[in-house]
Amino acid sequence: MLTLPIAASGPVLAQVPPEKDAGWQSDVGGLRHFTGLRCPDMIGDYYRIKVMEGDAVSQAGCIYTGRDGITAVLRKHLQGTGRREALTFSRNYKAAGFEPIKLTGAAASGISFRTRNWTPTSLCETMWYFSGATSDYTLWLSYTLPTQEVEIGPAVTAFTMALANQN
Repeated sequence: MLTLPIAASGPVLAQVPPEKDAGWQSDVGGLRHFTGLRCPDMIGDYYRIKVMEGDAVSQAGCIYTGRDGITAVLRKHLQGTGRREALTFSRNYKAAGFEPIKLTGAAASGISFRTRNWTPTSLCETMWYFSGATSDYTLWLSYTLPTQEVEIGPAVTAFTMALANQN
């Protein structure tokens, strides 16, 4: 029989998963924040890679990644603040010197900026805001043009369908 010495250096604390510290709980097919935001493991072709706790501008959020590095950030905001967050996004990107661009298709309804134009493909970032029955939401996508342009419409559709299930 092997006996190991155990030192009593203080109280033993339970290990709490990081998502519990941020107010997340397991939900069918994903996670649910204590504010009610549900982040499925998958939305369309996008996999959830990170959960975010609330901060000064949002109640909670999740980061998703899609094919070839498209990144999506879905955030929940207090009701009536989504438009303000989108305008802040626009002001901050303009102040940083990024070029605002007008796009077609699903991207036309968002606020878009070209954030890299010195390579054969342009890196673009677009933000949409949505008003729900009890909360507002923002969706931010980072993608390249022209190679990923055809994926933006299906992405926005998938995320808006997921948002429709929030309220």
